Amino acid sequence: MIVSKTLDYAVRTLIYLGKQQGGKTILMKEIAENQKIPLSYLAKVMRQLVKAGIVFSEFGPNGGYSLKRTPSEITLKQVYEAVEGELKMVECFDTPGSSCVFTSCCGQADIWHEVEAKFINILENITLQDVIERDCNYAEKVLLINKQNMLINKQERKHANT
Repeated sequence: MIVSKTLDYAVRTLIYLGKQQGGKTILMKEIAENQKIPLSYLAKVMRQLVKAGIVFSEFGPNGGYSLKRTPSEITLKQVYEAVEGELKMVECFDTPGSSCVFTSCCGQADIWHEVEAKFINILENITLQDVIERDCNYAEKVLLINKQNMLINKQERKHANT
């Protein structure tokens, strides 16, 4: 499974909103700039998150976006379904009029159903708060990457000299 750009942008946006103190409303432009998301793409993502009841949209001079619920009440499954639709590992599962001739005796079906059920369970049990607690800010991440690169370069030079 590949995490889509839409899902990535949705989670990044929700992390940013979830880190705001007191449910402060944030302009879409600020989110886009801070999270390096194209504004037009973010507009699409925000519409989906508002429609799913995850994000609140406030109009007017003090308008913007904020979380509709606390980060601990929002699961990754809810976010996934808001932007991607229902999670299905294999297209032929539970699809009326499935064209697969092996559906009734498929040796893979039970395995993929089990994988799908476990994956859904994982997404249901990871909240936005869990993700926020693991997240670091961009500046910290850049510093960490730079330190790691310097260490690697130093080790490479050391090995080149031996």
